[in-house]
Amino acid sequence: MEFFRRQLCSFQGKHKFKHDNEIMNVPMQENNNLTTDGRVLLKAASIYDLVQPLVTLGQEKRLNNWLAAYLRAAPASHILDVGCGTGLLTAAIAKYYPQASIIGIDASKPMVQVADKKRQSSNCSYQTALAERLPFPDETFEIVTSALFFHHVHLKLKEICLKEIFRVLKPGGRIVIADMDTPYTKLGWALSVGAWLIFRQPEIKENIDGKFEVLIPECGFVKLEKPARFSGYISIWSAVKG
Repeated sequence: MEFFRRQLCSFQGKHKFKHDNEIMNVPMQENNNLTTDGRVLLKAASIYDLVQPLVTLGQEKRLNNWLAAYLRAAPASHILDVGCGTGLLTAAIAKYYPQASIIGIDASKPMVQVADKKRQSSNCSYQTALAERLPFPDETFEIVTSALFFHHVHLKLKEICLKEIFRVLKPGGRIVIADMDTPYTKLGWALSVGAWLIFRQPEIKENIDGKFEVLIPECGFVKLEKPARFSGYISIWSAVKG
């Protein structure tokens, strides 16, 4: 954790960031025509791919590959990845299911630009959009995924985003979400609490306290399962649109 803190502080110093909010808590810029109460990673886009293996304790590729395999998507499935960042999970899904159609959305235009440049493919595309106002008709997707997005939004916004996901899922469609949860190892506790204190994010504390999991059935999802855990603090949730 101390190594990650030094690396982050060094990067902030080089780029003269005034506050961690410049990286994480910035509403969408006006020229993007989007505003959100969630935390948006703007200036972190250039280092996101380097940071992810650190914050997942080297588990980033294993996590994304596990998620892709777990989906068990039909060949012609339409899959949405919410809070896709630079497209790490989105691209893993697209590679695993070459006949499926995958869209990754993120509120950060810089993140989407990186994803477009590095990970666009014939069955995979990206666009700037808000999870709380998904730009898709009702019942569009068979599967919606998300990895390490929900700890960036506060509890009410978590609920709104889940309800939007419910709306765009087809009847019987599935969500598969990987995110911070109550830690289950000492290192997981150190990482989670450290992130909460360093970034001053109450949204992280909500996940640590187990409040996110409770929202999933409250938003209409059924058959909630927790099939796997990673890195001492990340849980996988799977549920079905009831």
